[in-house]
Amino acid sequence: MENKKSFFDSLQNVLGKLSLKVNRNIYINAIKDGMLAYMPFTFIASIFLIISFFPIPQVGEFITMVTGLEQSIWQAKLNLVSDSSLGIGGLLVLVAVSRSLAEKMDINVIQVLMTSIVSYILLTPYTQTKNGSFIEVASLGAQSIFIALVISILVAKIYQTIDSKGLKIKMPAAVPPAVSAPFESIIPSFLVITFFWIVRLIIDGLFSTSALQLFNDTLGAPLKMMGGSLFGIIVVKIFSQLLWFFGIHGDSIVGGVMTPIFQVLQDENRAASIAGSVPPNIINQSFWDSFASIGIVGSIIAIIIIGKSKRYKEMKKLAGIPYLFNVGEPTLFGIPLMMNVTYFIPFILANVASILISYGSFALGLVPIPTGLAQVPWTTPLVISGYLVTGSVAGSILQIVCIVVVVLVWLPFVRVADNQILMEEAGLDSGE
Repeated sequence: MENKKSFFDSLQNVLGKLSLKVNRNIYINAIKDGMLAYMPFTFIASIFLIISFFPIPQVGEFITMVTGLEQSIWQAKLNLVSDSSLGIGGLLVLVAVSRSLAEKMDINVIQVLMTSIVSYILLTPYTQTKNGSFIEVASLGAQSIFIALVISILVAKIYQTIDSKGLKIKMPAAVPPAVSAPFESIIPSFLVITFFWIVRLIIDGLFSTSALQLFNDTLGAPLKMMGGSLFGIIVVKIFSQLLWFFGIHGDSIVGGVMTPIFQVLQDENRAASIAGSVPPNIINQSFWDSFASIGIVGSIIAIIIIGKSKRYKEMKKLAGIPYLFNVGEPTLFGIPLMMNVTYFIPFILANVASILISYGSFALGLVPIPTGLAQVPWTTPLVISGYLVTGSVAGSILQIVCIVVVVLVWLPFVRVADNQILMEEAGLDSGE
């Protein structure tokens, strides 16, 4: 027992230190802030995309009849929202991350934000025509999230370094800050923009591709391969659950790194679905939210099925309803699951079972791969989310299968814990 305790103590110590470093890292926190700011727009766009490409043909026929427009026309009008939000996803993330970093570094927020936008546009591919140069909206979408994150960090860091050296136009103290701040930013912004201009010239001169494509091929592709692989997502989920077990918000830590990857994979599926092709990526944001996260729900369902102790009977009332909307805090703190050695194995591995079953079902073609058209909020009830993200009842059935399996994983451990609690309660009742 001592060895077991010392093992968990050591593991908690290591993960605690790692979590502390991550939580103090301003760049990871800024990325997390940026992706959280971007999320509402993915949900808003999903509503319009679900209507536009509703999986029941009769719905499309009804809209055609009511509007009197051809399907391609009213779909194009609905897709305007997607083009205006997800279509500029990289730019939105750039703005959000740049602002967050500037605030954390205590430098001029507006000027850093505008400098980041100029630098980002400098590295965005142009289309040359006889009427001038144009930027395709697709170049500003989720495919540019990776390079947007790098640009945001570089701009903020370079700007901060130059600013800290005092390389700026200093105005008299009597000049209002609203007037002096833009002048003081001229030199830092000029040097940052010149840096990215030189980078653009070098890439144009040495490579027959754009900075965006070059970056995605050299760094983006390995990141997508890591985050989009079965092995990668299992490792990430186990790490997240380990953090949760020791009371650390695992999804928050992991999300700062993995969400940009999942979003890029999600957007590739969305583009393929709109084009009428098969979505290429089994793993994406919808897979993570709607299938890989089915695990802890098995604990409360197992308690509802076999729990006999007074404590667990109360837990049925407290945790059952919140978990309909994937709110797991009552379960985590009420049972409790965190720091509970009895539940360590199912806590860590139940999600892995769900991942393996879901991945296999998608890979074998038993269930349509998440379309990318719908990115539902994490509070969307299971079964409903499965249908929405896959556009098929098979997605709901897959979630039900996963729920059944994770409940079976949890049942023996719940029985052991419940019996222990029953004995404790019997001792209290007898006055021992």
